[in-house]
Order: sequence, then structure tokens, then C-alpha cells
Amino acid sequence: RENAQPCAHLRLAHPRCSVAQPGRARLTEHTKAVMLLDVPQEWFALALVAAPLLVTLCFVRRIANRPDHAQAVNLFVYPIKSCAEVAVQSATATPRGFEGDRLFQCTDKHGKYCTPRDDDKARLFKVSPRYEGESLVLRAANMPELRLARDAIAARVQCEVLCAPKPLTLLDAGDEAAAWLEAATQIPGVRLTGLPRDSDRVVVVNQDQGDAVPTSGAAPVSLADEAPFLLTSVESLADLNARLKARGKAAVDMQRFRPNIVVGGLLPWEEDTIKRLAIDGVEFHAWQRCGRCKMTTIDRQTLKHGPEPLATLSTFRERDHGQRNFGMHLVPAEGWAGAGRVSVGGRLEVLEYHEERRAEWLRLFRGQ
Repeated sequence: RENAQPCAHLRLAHPRCSVAQPGRARLTEHTKAVMLLDVPQEWFALALVAAPLLVTLCFVRRIANRPDHAQAVNLFVYPIKSCAEVAVQSATATPRGFEGDRLFQCTDKHGKYCTPRDDDKARLFKVSPRYEGESLVLRAANMPELRLARDAIAARVQCEVLCAPKPLTLLDAGDEAAAWLEAATQIPGVRLTGLPRDSDRVVVVNQDQGDAVPTSGAAPVSLADEAPFLLTSVESLADLNARLKARGKAAVDMQRFRPNIVVGGLLPWEEDTIKRLAIDGVEFHAWQRCGRCKMTTIDRQTLKHGPEPLATLSTFRERDHGQRNFGMHLVPAEGWAGAGRVSVGGRLEVLEYHEERRAEWLRLFRGQ
């Protein structure tokens, strides 16, 4: 061009462009061509400055579109320990767990808890209990529905409860419930037993984790293994599944980990770093990480055991004493009394971080 400034030549390749005239382009449907454009140097310099700014702007806009806080995305209650879960939109948090959570267990004819960890008891997963008013309703495939009064008591019996240091007094729900469960699970002599309202079971220290109970007084607990609540995060599950995929293994779902509260909006494994939190204003201590057992390796559809996800967790989440951790055990905060309502969508507020666990998380997962 006449009187043009010095130019930089910029080649642009586009699958839908072809050269029609010098300096001009027209679109075609299937042609790939290379076009030579004369661009003034000032324009070219401006483009070099503007490009990173545009990239930054896009990144900021992308961040702005993300949720600005963590929140509860799923809540679960397990009326009978080791049986199927009930997804709920809200639940009442009490000092010993969500109302109705793990108030019953299946007990064998010797008075010992039944667990799907034993191959011959995996059918417990197929029992679907739920509360309807003052009734506990049991359902299973090819079985008639059974409706029981929640407070039905046939006898007080001494039973072994997993993680309890000594046998507990539980309430036997009677022969009708026992016959139904035996037919549904094929466990000979199985009984349905429940926790009395006046139970004095409390949280005890897990020596393999080594974390002291975070309250000065006793912390009540239901028939749950170790703590009143278990929290997990969708981001940690996504990270685990990415690692499983990299190893050529199938993904797993959150059902494997049996949480009460599933949160979203954290970074992967960031739940490790929390010391105190609140959800919908209900305050909790994030007590200890949850060491996972072989129950996580059972496919809930086929009831078959496999090595995953424990094998993959062992590669990056194993601590002392073989604790392969996924999720955090919660204990209601000291001084909090009564009951509070937690709902799906409830905001998670971090009240205090655990500095030692946070430093470990930064080192392991953030490269700091």
C-alpha cells in the first residue's frame, strides 16, 4: 500500500478460508488455505500486549462463574447400619448423629454385629429401610414390605457392636422382623436390634489415627463405627477417580464410602485441613480422617469384592498403621445443644483450620 507503515507478516491458517484477492479472504465450506496479511507493526505490537490480557480476562470470568462457597450437595441417613442409605433433602443433626441414623443393626445368632465385610453377609446392602412416621419400613427385591413400630421391643439383649469396646444393651425387634431379615439376607438366625433412647455409648479414640476426641466431655454416638457424622467431598472423589482411570481401573461412586454429608466447592482433599466448620449454622469439629476398610471394595450391584479403591488409595492416602483415608469424621461442637437442621444447599463455613493437617495438604497436593 502507498504510505504504509512498516509491516509484520502474519500467516493465518483457517480450514474455512481461501485466498480470493490479496489482503482479502472469503469463506468456503471445506477448503484449507494460508493467507498472507500485511499488518502494521503498531497493530502487531498491540496484539501481543492484548492477547495475554484477553486470556486473563477469560480466566477471571471463568472463576467468577464458579460457586463462591462450599455447600452440602447430598445428605444421607442409614436407618440400619450396613444396609442401604436413604437420600434426604434435609436432616436434623443431633449430638449423636442425624436423627434416625444407624439406630439399628443386624445381629447374628451369637449376638455379634453383621457386616458386609463378610462375603456371606453382603446381601445386607440390598435391604432398603426407611422411616415413615413412627414406622420403620423394610423393603427388598422379591420380598413383601414389612412395617415395624420404631419403638417395638421384644427383649433387651447384649450385643457386640463394631468399634464399641464392650457389648451394648440393644433392643430386639421381635421374631417377625427376624424372619423377614433372614429371608432377605440369607443370614441364619439374624435379628434386628436397636439402640435404646437412653443409650450411653460415646466416641472413643481410634488408636490407629491417634487423634484425641475434640470435646472435653463425652461425645455421644449411635451405632456408627466411630463418629456421629462422616463428611466427604465430590472433588476428592473426582480426584480419586482420575487416579483410578490413570491406572486403568473403573471409577467408583460415593455410595462406596457411606457418608452422611457430601460437600462440593472445596479443592481435592481440602476437607483434611478443616478443624471446625458450620453447615447451616450447625457447628462441628472435624475430628479425624476416616480410614477406609474392605467395605469400599464391594460393588453394590454385583456384591463382588475387588481390590479397588483401596489399592489406589494406598498409593497416595495411606498414613501410619495402614490408614487409607477418605473423608472426615465430625463431632458436634462442644456447647452446642439440642438439634439443628442441615439441608442440601446449606453453606459450609470453615471456622478454623488444623494447621498441621493444612501444612501436610499443601505439601502433598498443592506443591508448597
